[in-house]
Amino acid sequence: MNSTASVTGFLRVYALPALWLFALPVFGLWFAGHAIGRFDRDVLASVEAGIARDSELDASRRQELLEFFRAVPASAACLSEGEELAGFRENLGEACSDMRQFDGMRLVALASIVLGIVSALIALACALAAFISRPFQYGSFVVGWNVLRVTGALQALAQGGLAVWLSYWMTALWFERYYPKLIGIVGLLAAVALFIVVAAIFRRVPMDFEVEAEVLEPEKAPELWAHVRGLCERLKTPPPDHILVGIDTNFFVTEHDVRVGDRTLSGRTLFVSLSLLRLLERSEADAVLAHEMGHLLGGDTGHGKRLAPMLARFGNYLGALHEGGLTRPIFHFMLAYRGLFELSLGRSRRASELAADRLAASITSGRDIARSLVKVGAYASFRGRVEEALFSQSQQHASVAIAQRVAMGFTDYARSETLHGDLYGTTTPHPFDSHPPLGARLENVGEKLGPDDVVHMLLEPTRDSWVSAILEADAIEARMWGDYESRFAQAHDVALAYRYVPSNDAEREHVEKYFPPLTFEGKEDGPVVELTYAQVNSTEWEAPVSLEDVKTASREERMFKKYLDLKVQGGGLFNGTRSICLNKVKDPDALLDAFARYLGRHRAMEQHRKETQEAA
Repeated sequence: MNSTASVTGFLRVYALPALWLFALPVFGLWFAGHAIGRFDRDVLASVEAGIARDSELDASRRQELLEFFRAVPASAACLSEGEELAGFRENLGEACSDMRQFDGMRLVALASIVLGIVSALIALACALAAFISRPFQYGSFVVGWNVLRVTGALQALAQGGLAVWLSYWMTALWFERYYPKLIGIVGLLAAVALFIVVAAIFRRVPMDFEVEAEVLEPEKAPELWAHVRGLCERLKTPPPDHILVGIDTNFFVTEHDVRVGDRTLSGRTLFVSLSLLRLLERSEADAVLAHEMGHLLGGDTGHGKRLAPMLARFGNYLGALHEGGLTRPIFHFMLAYRGLFELSLGRSRRASELAADRLAASITSGRDIARSLVKVGAYASFRGRVEEALFSQSQQHASVAIAQRVAMGFTDYARSETLHGDLYGTTTPHPFDSHPPLGARLENVGEKLGPDDVVHMLLEPTRDSWVSAILEADAIEARMWGDYESRFAQAHDVALAYRYVPSNDAEREHVEKYFPPLTFEGKEDGPVVELTYAQVNSTEWEAPVSLEDVKTASREERMFKKYLDLKVQGGGLFNGTRSICLNKVKDPDALLDAFARYLGRHRAMEQHRKETQEAA
């Protein structure tokens, strides 16, 4: 993607939605001015009519009074503290209290606009500072987060107040009536939004980082541990405190606390993939390990550990703004700042990856780095393809056997034209870093690989890998693959229950395994509600309603009773709604939860059927 397209995309996705922050304040400012102008015109028209009717005034006095009242708007008199206008204010009476409201809300709207502009300038300055260096990146985010979360709360307060005020005055001014229910609803939304935002500022965000792995104690792999410590000594960086082994398609290091089973590990942790380690010669694995140790040496993991809690809290704050309803415009503004910061974060992470590659090449060789990148990328891409193909199938699997399928099909994949697109069109997955494209990484270490070179190195058997230095490696890998494949099969089974129409007895039984027929008893003379994967019925209805015919479902309240209202297709003007009085059901919450799940399943099935038909 070129730079022009990147800028255009950022403006469309982030910058333009951020302008919604000013929508309500700008409208409030205009409305307050409109109300004040209308007040002035109405008062002036009344005064002019009164002067015209006053027969005791001569022409010169009448003209003098008209010029005075035309020169001094009623709003100015209400807002003035001068004695010369005291009489005018007294004649206006209670109307001046309304005028003071209009002026007060105008000031609130103006303050919200100014606060938004100041916040935008602070956000832009902090985002630009983040591009300077890593210390500036951390410091700018500390400043940006602490300032913007406060301004966000102030905006929520100001815009909530504006929304409540407008909910009264818009109808009162334009239609000469007001709606207490509308005011109450808007007031409740504003209060809830403010509570959610303020609570999010102080909420503690869990920082659990759980890894599917097993701890590799030094006595289980003394040679590998010694080798890693030796690499760290050459790089002049402290060695990892823990080594984990698993079957994920990556290697990584972190200084975050890591949860493995019932243990929480602190300090420096290195994760090693047994599946990938089998593909790599020891020198190629050394290049990967040196690369990961380079992240420790370069301070990447420490920087990430300091930054992660604040990023998590910011993410939680964004979630609160999104859920707040009235705070959605503030969410888009904050999201734009997060997007700008992510640009700097991605840039620095890519630079860190390239620096770690160069460091690893100086310890091993550019060729070893290149070979390891190709092997890791190819294996990750092919395994992803295998899992995607398995999960997309519409039949249950007797055995998923992912590891076996990957091993048996890898040779054909290495010879296929798909390989080149996967390697050079995607990046290697990694939980913490944004990786540069493979071509840029190869160029960074001074290596060039043609298509034939890539195929040759992937088909060349591995003579000596570090797996042989790990006691019980085969047992560990078999155990972890067994657990992973079991979870994969279970997830696929659940997915099938969402995909099937069903079209035969076997599919129906599978759907009913996860969505069995349910019956919800009523209270005394209340209705009995029956729910299946295909329809819902109430003893108060003439006939059941197919879930296929349900256009919308909503929980409503009428006359102090709660209802589940279903808008039904083909029901006509008067028969298009079916309702269940939830107050008459013994367990209304269970009914609502179940109906939401069953309707969600049906719509997921319809979407899958549509996509399948389009693909065919």
